[in-house]
Amino acid sequence: MTESTETERAPGAKLDELRSALDVLAMGPRHQWTDVRQVAGTLAPLVWDELKARGLWDKLPEHDHAAMYWALADGHNVATAPAPDPLRLARLISEVAHFAEECEHPWSRRRWPEAKPGRSADGTEAVALQRQFTALSPGWMTEILRRMEPPREPADWERDQRRAERPPLSVALATATDAMKRYESPPAPVSYDDRSSETSAAVVGRFTRFPEEWRVEILRRMAAGGSPLHLIAEGAMSINILHSEFRVSLAWCARPLPAHP
Repeated sequence: MTESTETERAPGAKLDELRSALDVLAMGPRHQWTDVRQVAGTLAPLVWDELKARGLWDKLPEHDHAAMYWALADGHNVATAPAPDPLRLARLISEVAHFAEECEHPWSRRRWPEAKPGRSADGTEAVALQRQFTALSPGWMTEILRRMEPPREPADWERDQRRAERPPLSVALATATDAMKRYESPPAPVSYDDRSSETSAAVVGRFTRFPEEWRVEILRRMAAGGSPLHLIAEGAMSINILHSEFRVSLAWCARPLPAHP
């Protein structure tokens, strides 16, 4: 992994700018979208600069690097979006507040209320989820990603109104791990579950091409409810944005998962 070097800035001022920018965004309805997106585009670079200025960037775990890089891409996407994207903007705000809190830890909680409680623990848990997922057979990997896709809501006219479930990722992985110990294969989907195993098998192939730290970040977002198909497409797009807009190059196809015995 390589990234362009940038003149280090003195710590402190960037967080003040970030706090002011977040305060502006908190009054979003009072501003035109063009103004909101301009401010939003500054958020991730500000906290990224601050992490480097404080000497914290190289001390962060690799999965936090992936999360910060994804926030940079999110900021670029918001800044260039022709129409409001409230979900992406909210996610961006939460992530940059989390990293700002990391800069000022342990004195920062009152200053960055936008940070998600337990966000650091979510990252640590995702590392464990990645280890569990990697230990699965290809068939169970496919089944896990299939079941993590949001199930379709039945139409009003359909006779069968049952809805397939989407279990928590940690529960699904634990169930799969136990089943593998008993040499059990993934069960066939129930009749009202039309999520495709063929699609999920292709998604597994794409997922395993990401660097490990990006797989951890994808699983963290998946555990929060994200669609594997969408997250993997978004992750690939984020890596491309990093290269084109921030001069960060990742050898993201260089470390595939080993074949399961």
